Amino acid sequence: MRTLVWKIFLSFWIVQAFFFAMAALFYGTYGPPLPALSIAEGFLAFCERNAVQTYEQSGSAALDTYLQELRVSSGAQVFIVDSSGNPISTDPIPNEELLFLQRALRSGKRESRSQRGELILAHPIVRIGKAAYAAVVILPRGGADSDSPNTHALRDLALGILISGVVCFLLARYLTAPIARLRVAAQQICEGNLAARAGTPKDKRGDEIGQLVGDFDRMAVEMEGLVRAQKRLISDVSHELRSPLTRINLALELIRKVDHPGVATAIHRLERETDRLNEMIGKLLALSLVDAAGRLIEKANLRLEDLVREVVADADYEARSEQRGVILREAESCQIFGNAEMLRSALENVIRNAIRYTAPGSDVEVSLKYHSNEDETMARIEVRDHGPGVPPTSLEDLFRPFYRLDDSRERKTGGAGLGLAITKQAVVLHGGKVIAENAPGGGLEVQITLPATPSIQLMV
Repeated sequence: MRTLVWKIFLSFWIVQAFFFAMAALFYGTYGPPLPALSIAEGFLAFCERNAVQTYEQSGSAALDTYLQELRVSSGAQVFIVDSSGNPISTDPIPNEELLFLQRALRSGKRESRSQRGELILAHPIVRIGKAAYAAVVILPRGGADSDSPNTHALRDLALGILISGVVCFLLARYLTAPIARLRVAAQQICEGNLAARAGTPKDKRGDEIGQLVGDFDRMAVEMEGLVRAQKRLISDVSHELRSPLTRINLALELIRKVDHPGVATAIHRLERETDRLNEMIGKLLALSLVDAAGRLIEKANLRLEDLVREVVADADYEARSEQRGVILREAESCQIFGNAEMLRSALENVIRNAIRYTAPGSDVEVSLKYHSNEDETMARIEVRDHGPGVPPTSLEDLFRPFYRLDDSRERKTGGAGLGLAITKQAVVLHGGKVIAENAPGGGLEVQITLPATPSIQLMV
């Protein structure tokens, strides 16, 4: 009942079933329309004439046989009394019908009434030159099938509820199908597929839901255009900034030739700032390259444990100059189909970020684990530092471009908020995911999960 399609379906179906049940109850109480009075009177006259003739010619036993056959063939019950009101057949007459017959004899007129869905007719029979009689006939609903109306009613009720269920389900699916497509398209857009749309070429609905789908698709088109323009702007600006930086570096080389005490300090500061700007531009170019690569990146089978060992060794060499270290706790053997440079950049960004924030004298811990079950085979790379950690509300924001947890701290460490964004894009392009969480005992742990397979041992 959590999905809209089931809410609509069950609501419609319950209402339909209720009306069918009420109709069946009404049917069972009052029955189908009774036979027309003229038809019933003609049937009564036919039965009376044959019954009296049989009685006068063959006696009570033959009359009983005829009335029994009549009841079996048509479902009608016929009772006949003489002018004194005594039955001429051996079958007993119910008291109510007997009183009805006697009243018809006294009045000399036809009597009729309906009760419990049955039509009862009674009138005297006057035979010329012979005795007078009175007859009553009870016509049940359904004629000879009087024993099966309840069976037919239940069958019709079940069939009606089944048909209404199918109709209600199709109606619910028709109403909610665009909403389901909206949900799928929204999820795809959140995952980075900005080309996802909720509408279909065959969808010609003009109602409010159809208009909502159309508005959503137009919004998606506008958003896709804005994001592409933003990426193009980042790429263009990054390229344009490279030329001024080159000229600044050339100017610095000329300034170094000036012999003045304050020049060395100014040159050192300029070099540091240009290095930071150059690093930021390089990451901007890398981010735009990853965004634009999509499925066009070249992939090959890689031994993931070898790649991790190389990155850890390089990072540990760099970290030693800052009184920190990077150690590889474990590296299980597995391989991945991917782009080596892109995966290397993704892992380097995570490890270097951990080096910046881990406490002096501590080590950044890296591990590679391979997990396999019936559903999937995955490799998980864990990178943990021993720094101050991150507020829980900011963990998901760490992978946004230019996100800064603390501006003063970022300036101190030299970060630009692009490394983890590049990591996320690269991991997503390889069909994986990356998350960050605070480790028990302090520090931040970043987990990179990638689809992997067991390493193939090469025979020498």
